[in-house]
Amino acid sequence: MRKNVSILNKWRGIPIERKIAISWVISILVVVSLSAILYLSKKELHQSSDVIALNTELRSATQDILASIQKLEISSKRFILTGSKKDSVKYFANLDSLQNNLLRLESLVKDKPRFFKLFLPLQRTIRNELYKINHLSFSIRNAKIFDLEIIRIEENIYKKLDNFWQLLDDEEEQATLEQIQVLHSKINKNLNYFLILIITYIFLLTALFVIITSDVKKRRRLAAEIAESRKELDTIINTAPALIFVKDIEKKFTLLNKSFLDFFKVDKEKVLLRNNEKLVPRNEQWLANEEDEAIIKNKISLSNIERQTTLANGTTRWLNINKAPMFDENNNVVGIVGVMDDITRRIEFQNALIDTQKKLEELNKQKDKFFSIVAHDLRSPFTGMLGFAEILSEDYAELSEEDKKFYIDNIQLSLKSLLSLIDNLLTWARLNLNRADYNPKEISLAEIIHSVIRSQNIAAVNKRIELQSDFNENIFAFADPDMVETVVRNLVSNAIKFTNAEGIIKINAFDNGQSIKVEIEDNGVGMKPEIANNLFKINAHATSKGTNDEKGTGLGLIICKEFVEKHGGTISVTSEAGQGTTISFTLPKKP
Repeated sequence: MRKNVSILNKWRGIPIERKIAISWVISILVVVSLSAILYLSKKELHQSSDVIALNTELRSATQDILASIQKLEISSKRFILTGSKKDSVKYFANLDSLQNNLLRLESLVKDKPRFFKLFLPLQRTIRNELYKINHLSFSIRNAKIFDLEIIRIEENIYKKLDNFWQLLDDEEEQATLEQIQVLHSKINKNLNYFLILIITYIFLLTALFVIITSDVKKRRRLAAEIAESRKELDTIINTAPALIFVKDIEKKFTLLNKSFLDFFKVDKEKVLLRNNEKLVPRNEQWLANEEDEAIIKNKISLSNIERQTTLANGTTRWLNINKAPMFDENNNVVGIVGVMDDITRRIEFQNALIDTQKKLEELNKQKDKFFSIVAHDLRSPFTGMLGFAEILSEDYAELSEEDKKFYIDNIQLSLKSLLSLIDNLLTWARLNLNRADYNPKEISLAEIIHSVIRSQNIAAVNKRIELQSDFNENIFAFADPDMVETVVRNLVSNAIKFTNAEGIIKINAFDNGQSIKVEIEDNGVGMKPEIANNLFKINAHATSKGTNDEKGTGLGLIICKEFVEKHGGTISVTSEAGQGTTISFTLPKKP
C-alpha cells in the first residue's frame, strides 16, 4: 500500500509535459503492437494462401502430366493402327510434352521435401520408360513388339502416376488441414492478443486521461490560486507606500509598483522597455549600477543606504535604499529586488532638529550671557549708585556743594549707563523672542547719522573726540529707521569708548551699486585679531574697558549684528592694535 502511495506521489510530482510525453510513448507502443499483430496475422494468411496456391499448382501440373499420357496413349494407338508418319510425329510431340510437364512438376516440388519425396518414384519410372522409347528403338522395332512395349510402359506410368496422385491428394489434404488448423490457431491467438491489447490500450488511455484530467484540474486550481495570490500581492505592492522594484540579471526593470511610478512620475510600459537612465542623473545611475553589479556577483544584500537623488523635474529627494538578490532553485542569482523609502521629510526634520539644537545651544549661551549681564553689569551700577546715595543720605549736611554735585553727577552717569544697558537688554530680548518690530521703508541715512552725532556729541566732547561725517546727503536705503539708528548709535558709542582724547571718529556712507555701505572709523586703541574675530560672537566675546575705564557688556555689538542681518546685510570689522578700528555694515537699497 505504501509502495503504491509512493508511486502515486512520484507520478503527481512529474511535470505535466513529461506526463503527456509518457502517455504519447505508451500510445505509440500499443499502436505498434497492434500493427505488429495485424501484420503477423496477414503474413500467416499469405503463407497459408501460398500453400493452398502451391497445392493447386501441383494438381494442375499433375493433371497436365495425366493429359499428356492420355494424348500419348491415343497417338501411340493411332500410330499402331495406321503406321503413318504423321501419327508418329504426333506421338513424339506428345512424348516431348510429357517430358516438359514432368520437368515443370519437378520444378514445383524441388524445394518441397515432402512432395519431392513422393515425386521421385514417379520421375524415375517415367524417365526409365521414356528412355526405352526413343527414336532409334521405335524405328527398328515392329509394330507388334512396339505395341506391347508401349502398353506396358503406359501401364507402369499410369500405375505410378495414380499412386503419386493419390499420395499427392493425401498430402495436400493433410497439409491443407494442418495449415488451416495452424492458421485458425494463430488467428485465434492473434485475435486474443489483439483484444487484450485493445482492452489494455483503452484502459491505459482512460487511466491516463483520468490522471491527466485530474492533474489539469489540480493545476488549473493552483493556477487560479496563484493568479489570486498574484492579484493580492499586486494589490499589496501597489498600495504599499514604499518604492518597490525588481530587476533581472541584466539590471533591467521587470516590476514597478505604483508608489515608484508616482515618485519618479514615469510611465510603467516605457520604463520596462528601456533602462532606468531617465529616472536619475547619469552619475547616480553609475553608482546604482555598481551596487547592482556587487549584489549579482557577490550575492550580498545592501541595506539602509541613504542617498540624495535629483528627479527629472530638478527637485532633490532623500531615499533610504535596500537591495537584495533573488535566487532560483539552484541558488543562482536571477535578479534584484529593491525597496526604497522617501525619507526627505525625516532628513528635513533631522536637519530642523539639528538647527533647533544649535539655536537652543545659542539660546542657552545667550541665557548665560544674559544672567551674567544681569548678575554683574546690571548689579554694578546699582552698587555704585547705592554707595553714593548712602553718602548723600548720611553725610548730606557735612558735604560741600562740590561734593554733593560730584555724587549727584556720578549717580546720573550710572543711571544713563544703566538705562542704555536696559535698553539693549530689552532690544536683545525682543530679538530673541522674534518680537522686535521690523518696519522697513525708504530712509535717509543723512538724517539718521546726524541724529546719532547730536546724541553722542556730549560724550565725545567730554573725551575731546571729534565726530566727522563727509558723504553724499542724498543716500537712501530701504530699512527700519529705528534699527538702523540703534546700530549706528551703538557703533559710534563703542568707538568713543575705545578712542583716546583728541581722537577722531569718521562716519561715512557709500553707494555700492547693489547696497549702501556705512563705515565708522576711529583712530583708537584697536584690538588684536583674535578679539576682532570674536567681536560679534556672544559666547566668545570678552569685554574690555574703554580708554577712560568705561565698562561695557558687548551686547550692543551683538544687537548690531542681528539688526544688520535682519535686513539681509553684513557687518565686518577691520582693526589693528594701536592703529584704530573700522566697522562697516551694508543695507539694501530696495525691498
